[in-house]
Amino acid sequence: MRAKEIFNQYQRYLKPYDPRFVSKDFLQLHRIKLLLKKMGGPEKKLIGVQVAGTKGKGSTVAFLERILREAGYTTGSFYSPYLVSPSERIMINGRPIPMQRIKKIGDQMVPFLKEIGEKGDQVTFFEFTTALAVQYFAEEKVEIVVMEVGMGGRLDATTAVGLKNKIITNISYDHTNSLGNTITKIAGEKAGIIQANDEIVTATRGNALKVIKDRMKAKKASLININQDLKYLINKVDLTGTHIDISYRGESYKNLRLSLIGKHQAENFACAFGAVQQLRKQGFIIKPKDIIKAAGRTEHEARFQVWQRNPLIILDGAHNLFSIRALVKALRDVKIKSSNTVFVVSIKNTKKQVPEMLRTLSSFSKKIIFPDVTKIDDLKDFYHATKLKKYYPEGLITNSLPAGIAKAKKIAGKNGTVVITGSLYTIGEILKNGKLKGGR
Repeated sequence: MRAKEIFNQYQRYLKPYDPRFVSKDFLQLHRIKLLLKKMGGPEKKLIGVQVAGTKGKGSTVAFLERILREAGYTTGSFYSPYLVSPSERIMINGRPIPMQRIKKIGDQMVPFLKEIGEKGDQVTFFEFTTALAVQYFAEEKVEIVVMEVGMGGRLDATTAVGLKNKIITNISYDHTNSLGNTITKIAGEKAGIIQANDEIVTATRGNALKVIKDRMKAKKASLININQDLKYLINKVDLTGTHIDISYRGESYKNLRLSLIGKHQAENFACAFGAVQQLRKQGFIIKPKDIIKAAGRTEHEARFQVWQRNPLIILDGAHNLFSIRALVKALRDVKIKSSNTVFVVSIKNTKKQVPEMLRTLSSFSKKIIFPDVTKIDDLKDFYHATKLKKYYPEGLITNSLPAGIAKAKKIAGKNGTVVITGSLYTIGEILKNGKLKGGR
């Protein structure tokens, strides 16, 4: 039985799979707190870092987890969302939770889910997954956890874990129905993770930074500001990685190679490096050699991932305007030729700013293919290809994802580039099925 099938077995005890589209006020903390209490408070055994922000959360978690692992610590990491299997959300030392552990812990949680449900307040799937991860980490006695926020922060399930170290990567528009339609409102939700005497790292700017600083002052938290306290310089970006100089209070690294590609990855690494400084104050021993090794060894699929060559195929899970802009910038940085680049695009039907996303892609290459992915079970809630073509009439439609990839490869030619983007879930389908065969 696959991990996804095991997770799905617990759905009957939960609200509909994605309750955020049923109610705007689904974000609450009382359910997850009650569930953890019934489980005996496993979160009290954990220490670590919570990572919030609009973009870069997953890459920042990956960088920091790898640094800690290189330093010899047993790490627990929690990601949202997954690519191929939901077990990827919950890892120890980079290895997904075994299926039998999902089943064992999940079965132990069922009576608690029923108890809460009988009182008319059912746990959501993300809350269930978060609690399962916390229990698994506690049972395995991990030395430190790094947990990615699912949405927002103030009322996200990961906030109930009570980790004292926080990273807020950056803030832009996303999930505006739930978080608010201004940067100030969204920043307020992200800054809500900050509690008394927390240690904070952030790369935010402008109004968002002001909101965070106001919250920190009220909570007497301490700050490392990536744009002021910690300095980094991008030397070069190519298909081997991102090469940077970075320094903080006398500790400096010259021409450090980051394995993840794109100028935006420099900021993500800087956030992780800032968290290292705070963890050292708390007794964690992390040596320069650990940082150097981790920088070049960190893996995070679907983030400007070179999947194949001849033609070059890049997988990037950019799914909002902010990340699409970062993708286009990365393509320019590594000097990809726009003249023979083809985009294969699919987008979840809850996403806003779709016309702007497509205009941004077309500013680099006007060759865009829209495959019909709605026939795939896990992608049924995506925009149909005909809808995307209304936003960008010059686009081509294919009847399937494999057909879209095959068409893109043909147009690009052996010396061209195919970029598959718009959603992490689409990338997950590709990775799950390996080398997809073409269709009509």
